[in-house]
Amino acid sequence: MPIYHQLGQVPRNRHSPFPKPDGGMYAEELVGSTDASSLLYHVHAPTRVRSSRQAVELRWKKQDPRPLQHRHFRTHRLAAADRVPLLFNADLALLTWTPHKSGFYRNAQADEVLYVAEGAGTLESQMGELAYKAGDYVVIPRGIIHRLRMDPMRHRFLILESRGAVRIPSRYRSENGQLGDDAPFTERNIRRPRTLPVHEEVGDFSVIVKKDNCLHEIVLDHHPFDVVGWDGYFYPWAVGVQDGARFEGDGFTIRSLGSRPEETHFRARVRSEEVIYHLTGGTGTEIGSLTVHPEGLAHPAVQSEWAIQVETALPLEIGESSLGVEDKGE
Repeated sequence: MPIYHQLGQVPRNRHSPFPKPDGGMYAEELVGSTDASSLLYHVHAPTRVRSSRQAVELRWKKQDPRPLQHRHFRTHRLAAADRVPLLFNADLALLTWTPHKSGFYRNAQADEVLYVAEGAGTLESQMGELAYKAGDYVVIPRGIIHRLRMDPMRHRFLILESRGAVRIPSRYRSENGQLGDDAPFTERNIRRPRTLPVHEEVGDFSVIVKKDNCLHEIVLDHHPFDVVGWDGYFYPWAVGVQDGARFEGDGFTIRSLGSRPEETHFRARVRSEEVIYHLTGGTGTEIGSLTVHPEGLAHPAVQSEWAIQVETALPLEIGESSLGVEDKGE
C-alpha cells in the first residue's frame, strides 16, 4: 500500500528499545517484504507458540478435460460453505465464502482481496479495526492474522487469492507512489484501520494458517491482537467497487466495471482469459453470476451493469464445485 500509516504507540527510532510502563520491553516484529513492510510492537513475543498441527490438506478438484466454450456459473446458488474454489490457476484463485462465524486466520501463501457481496462488519487484525460493507474490496496482505466481527446478517464474499503481491496498477502511480489525476480512484477513497484495541489476555488462542496448500492449526499462548502500536506500508485496507478500484498482480488484473450504455460489438481475447463477476445482473445473468470467456472465442462486449472483470494470463481451471450451479442453457 503506497500510503504510510501509523496507529498506537511506537518508539522514536526503528529497531530501538521500547520499554513497557511496568517494566520489560515490547517485542518488535517486522512484517512484509522488501517492497512494503510494517513494524509491529507486541505485548508478548509473537513466537510464543504452544502447539502446531496440520489440520486439513487442500485438494482442489478440477474439470478435466475442460471444453473450449463460454461458461456461466450462478455462484449465489451454491450451498453455504467455507471457501469453495470456483476457478484457479498458478497465479490466482477465485473462491466463494459464506461464513456464519469467523476465527483467527492467516494466509501465509497468498494475498487476498475479499469482495463483500453481502454483509457488513469489521475486519479485526494485528493492525487494528477496519469497517467493511457490501460493495467493498478488502485487501489483506499475506501473513496478517485477522478475523471478521460480522454484523447479524447474511455474509457472502468473493475471494481473489493471489500468489504474488496485490498492487494498485503502476501506470496510475507516480515515482513516489502517489495516485495520479488519471487514476480511476484516489487516496481519498482508500480506508485504513483507524482504531487499535490492545488485547493482553493469555491462554490458548487457535489460529488457522494456510501454507503449502494445507490448513494448519497454530495455538498461541496469548491473544494475537496484542499490538500496542505499528507503522509502515503493509496493512489491510478497503476501497469501494463504485470508487472504480483496480488492482493487478502477477499474471492478472482486476477492474471494477460501472453501469454504462450497452455495447453491441464483439471481442476475442488474445493472450488472456476474461472472467466477469456480475454484481447487479443483466440479460441472462443474475447477481453472483460468474461468466468465463476463454482465449480463442469471441464474445459480446455487452456490459450495462456493475461487475468485476478479472483477466488472467494463464487459463483458469474450472473447480468441480462450480459445475453444480452451471447454466448450460438447456
